[in-house]
Amino acid sequence: MGRPKGGSAASSSSSKKPKPKPKQRGGVDFKKYKHKVGRKLPPPKNATNTEIKSKTIVLPEQSMASERAGMAVNKRGLTLRELLQQTAHYNANVRRAALNGIKDIVVKHPTELKLHKVAIIEKLQERICDTDKVVRESLYNILQSLIFPSLKEDNAISTRSTLFLLMANILNGMTHLSIDIQLMAFRFLELVVLNFPSSFSSYAEQAFNNFVAVLSNDRINLHDRNKLNSVLSGLGHCLSLVAKTIENDDISNRQVHDLSARELWKCTTDEDNSLGAFAMPNLLLKLQSLVQILINSVEVSASELCAKSAIDASSCEALLSALHCLDTICRIFVHEVKKPQLKFSISKTQFGPDWLRNSLLVHLKNLWGVKCLFHEKGDDKFFIFNLKIAEIFLCLSAWIDSTMFPAEEFCHFVSSLFAKAKTLRNKDLMEMYLSPIITCIPDLIFNAPDDSKGHLLEAFTDTFRGCKVDCKLILPYLDAVGEMLLPEKTGTWFAEDGSGVLGYHDAWIHELPRILLQSIDKAPSVTKVVLKLLLRIGQYFPTMDCENLRPFIKLFGVESSSGAVELGPFVNLARDCQELATSCLYYFPSLLPDIIRPLASCCLSDALEPLILFKVVEVLQSTYKAGSLQITEQLNFLLLLMARFRVHPGNPSKVSNWDTFKSLNRLILTSLSEMGDGSLVLELMWNNLSNAIAQKPSMHNMNGLFRIIVTLDAGTNKLMNEDAIKLIAGYLVDASLDLSKTIEVGFQHDKTRLFQYFIKPCTIMFDKNDKVLCSTLEMLKSFITGDDHLLSSLSNLNYPGELSCRVCVVTTILIFLCNDQKLHRNLSFGKLVIKGILDYIRHQLDSSGPNVTYEEKQKLRSAFEQLKTKALQLNCWDRSELEGLSITR
Repeated sequence: MGRPKGGSAASSSSSKKPKPKPKQRGGVDFKKYKHKVGRKLPPPKNATNTEIKSKTIVLPEQSMASERAGMAVNKRGLTLRELLQQTAHYNANVRRAALNGIKDIVVKHPTELKLHKVAIIEKLQERICDTDKVVRESLYNILQSLIFPSLKEDNAISTRSTLFLLMANILNGMTHLSIDIQLMAFRFLELVVLNFPSSFSSYAEQAFNNFVAVLSNDRINLHDRNKLNSVLSGLGHCLSLVAKTIENDDISNRQVHDLSARELWKCTTDEDNSLGAFAMPNLLLKLQSLVQILINSVEVSASELCAKSAIDASSCEALLSALHCLDTICRIFVHEVKKPQLKFSISKTQFGPDWLRNSLLVHLKNLWGVKCLFHEKGDDKFFIFNLKIAEIFLCLSAWIDSTMFPAEEFCHFVSSLFAKAKTLRNKDLMEMYLSPIITCIPDLIFNAPDDSKGHLLEAFTDTFRGCKVDCKLILPYLDAVGEMLLPEKTGTWFAEDGSGVLGYHDAWIHELPRILLQSIDKAPSVTKVVLKLLLRIGQYFPTMDCENLRPFIKLFGVESSSGAVELGPFVNLARDCQELATSCLYYFPSLLPDIIRPLASCCLSDALEPLILFKVVEVLQSTYKAGSLQITEQLNFLLLLMARFRVHPGNPSKVSNWDTFKSLNRLILTSLSEMGDGSLVLELMWNNLSNAIAQKPSMHNMNGLFRIIVTLDAGTNKLMNEDAIKLIAGYLVDASLDLSKTIEVGFQHDKTRLFQYFIKPCTIMFDKNDKVLCSTLEMLKSFITGDDHLLSSLSNLNYPGELSCRVCVVTTILIFLCNDQKLHRNLSFGKLVIKGILDYIRHQLDSSGPNVTYEEKQKLRSAFEQLKTKALQLNCWDRSELEGLSITR
């Protein structure tokens, strides 16, 4: 039996019957599983286990920080190598940071630059043509402040190889498509030329090609004119370097004639010879192209500036730079034309005066028109432009003829510049730009026609008068005046060529003493220049009227109406200036009568060096021998020196001048002996000499005055008067009293030699004139007896009152006189006086007066015996005459 069908059971089964599945198309699909979100799937059954188990290996010193320990790094911790690599990064910010980091390292660690200098330059030179402006500026600052100063310390070989790489990139940058990179390359070139001028010769031709190219670029000229300043500044330095090199090489060129063939070949092939590296013919052609370009630039700039209401500083700077470049090029051309052609064909050129006129002056006609635009303006800067234009034409004045530029118009133009200079407000600009004009004035006056020079000479003289001594223009003015007055440089006497200068001689010379006196305090460097000019004027114009030079006297001093002399600045000048001023005295003899006394006062000053003192005496003596100084003037001068020279001993505050006086003494006596017959010379100067002796000068001066008498006429009877005898006796007494003080004075440690020095002129006079000796002995006898008022003391001190002191003083004198064999004959004529002195001493010893103490008697007894012994040597009396003189007790 089966289960029943139907009912609830039947209905239930029918409701749960599954629906048929639709048939799949295209085959059977994989079975899909539904998973919960976030549930991790189990690995597949066929998965491979790749888990690796290992232990950690710890190695010491593996961090980047530990690797850089002890290395030079910048603030960011990067080394020099890493920073150099980053300079080539594609990102400009990274390159900037790298350059700043390199600068930081080099500043903090200078040794890094010394060790890796070549590597640094090799890497940095790639940035010369960098597209980023900041990178180029940073590189410029690093080269200027750090690299180049250090590179100068290296040897020439390493520097040359390093600069070769640098210049290759600079020249490449000059032809870059980017104008900014071009202009910056010219700045780099200027930097190299300023620091390493000798390296420019190898690249001069290529560099000037690039200058021509960039200055011919209309894009720069018309739209970016202010950017030309860097190019023109670099061009100016390069041109100045060429001009300087050519000028300095003149001497070596003149010596080529004396060289052998091998030496000449070595000279021309030497790579260090900067002039030999310049191919002058090619270089001159390129400079000729630059002239036309620069003149066009000046014309355009001038028109723009004159049209503007306000002057642009950058445009003014560019215009001045262009004019400066033109001036330098003209000087190079002129120098090449003037250069003597050598016998050898190595440096011979084909450029001459005709080429100069046809190639250069033709282009300069346009520049002559530019100056008219500036002349109408009243601003100082326009005046400076005209000064530069005038400087260019003055350089070429020898080749300019009236058909090209009217001479009269040009002279009027230069005259107007001098007139305008007096009213120029900016004195610094005037001093800078007027100086070359002043230097060229002599050539202009020499070459211009006579009827065109009047205004120019007047304007020049007027500005010369108004120039202050502390102005920088005073030296160019003095050079120009000297060149027009003297033929040393030009070889031509301006006064003889009908140039019209002769009428201005006196005006120029009249200003020289004023400039001299004012420059001593305000501009000492000018003092020497003026003195040299005065000396040359005196040498070339020996018969010149010196009235215009009368203020020159004030250099030595001023004599008042009372006779007092106020010293001038001569004693405080430098030695070389003192020598020049002294030499001038020989050529200005008409001023000497008024100079003698002030000059003598200067010679007596302790501030004057002995060498200058002796030179003054020699110059005046030479002037006298030449017949330009009267004998009375020279005698008075020598007498003043002898009578008033102050001799002072050596002490901690002042050095002894005793040797100086002795040398001066010999020089004066030699000069006097050269003046002719001694008795006649003494007759001429006796009044002044006796007055000087009567003034009772010091012992040393009196000694010198006595030596003058001895040198000229030792036996003169003019000494036979009471006043002269008193002075001689007083002089001897003072010398004897001073004998005890010689060690303290410090002149001579040997008392005997010093006393002999003082009495030497007296012994000569006594030898020549026995009457003077006898009269002097009488005075000495009166001194012993106490009549000291009869003597004329030089020391202005009271004589000792003690009898023993007086006796010892006179005895010392007599003993020294007796020691001189030449005086024995004349002393014999005064034996009665000597015997009287001995009698007086013996009488004092025999007397029992209370005023004579025991010690004094001992001194008297010793003096008596010494004098008696010396008197016995005279052989002028019987021995019994003195032997009878004896002391009784």
